[in-house]
Amino acid sequence: MRVNDYDYAYAVARIRANELGLLTSSDIEQLASAESYKAALRFLEEKGWISSDSDDVGAALISQTENAWKLLREVAPDISVLDFLIVRHDFHNIKAALKEFVSAAAFGFENFGGDNFLTPSIADPEQVMDAVRNRDFDALPDFAKDAAAQTYEVLIRSADGQLADIMLDSSALNATIMKAETTRSEFVRETAEVICATANIKIAFRAARTGRDRQFLNTALCDTATLDKDALASAAESVEQLAGFISKTPYGDAAELIKTSAAALERWCDDMLMSHVYKARYIFLGVEPLIAYYIAKEAEIKNVRIILSCKRNKLPSEAIRERVRKVYV
Repeated sequence: MRVNDYDYAYAVARIRANELGLLTSSDIEQLASAESYKAALRFLEEKGWISSDSDDVGAALISQTENAWKLLREVAPDISVLDFLIVRHDFHNIKAALKEFVSAAAFGFENFGGDNFLTPSIADPEQVMDAVRNRDFDALPDFAKDAAAQTYEVLIRSADGQLADIMLDSSALNATIMKAETTRSEFVRETAEVICATANIKIAFRAARTGRDRQFLNTALCDTATLDKDALASAAESVEQLAGFISKTPYGDAAELIKTSAAALERWCDDMLMSHVYKARYIFLGVEPLIAYYIAKEAEIKNVRIILSCKRNKLPSEAIRERVRKVYV
């Protein structure tokens, strides 16, 4: 069935109602200003994020993501249009399953747990675990079959876990672009482009800082429309050269941050994605508000993690404010 913007009327209405529950800038400021870690937890309890009888804050944060996706599944006319937002989780799960399987085999264990899986994902984690356990990679979705098989061969032949990570992370980015291109939505394609182009910038930055070679960059970078992969790889020979290259691209505002710190660049990349989806606040028919809601939810969860970590380590409020990301509402 062909879906048009009017088919999203009910979905957008539900999303608008749920946006009222997102943490605002004022909420984030109050959380950052909490006098202690325990005070921050009390604030989150008041907001309904955690319960007083639960000690597992991490599980509570995971449930926030899962509940957001559950809502989208309930209201979206075609949930596959949103697959580009979560396909990276599938590649994380393949990575986790492969590493656990290879480690278990090395120590003579027959079973492995799959405790490090992420949800939501396109493929059920159990499907991923069974495919890896049986070395039946054809049982995986088409977008992941070849990457899983190739990474398995690398792990078996060389036990190079780092190369396996690089291969699957790059495959995840390419799958994000591919999933977006299968839709008819320009906003979906633009959002995927921002996600993957900023990921490429971070990869190139780390490579420039650590002196990684061209082979690493050729494997790690994905193909994007707004950043030429070969030119970016060439520029990553040094931080200065990379900053000069980025200054001439649509991501020029990141150039000075590349010279500053990894944390500043990471924050800028997250904030750029949020700035991109802001326009969805003024769209009342279409998939855009659904995409923006999920990205907003991920951003606020990241903010909560950052703030709680800082509170646990007794960092001052000003240092916390330097780390938090833009919010959607």
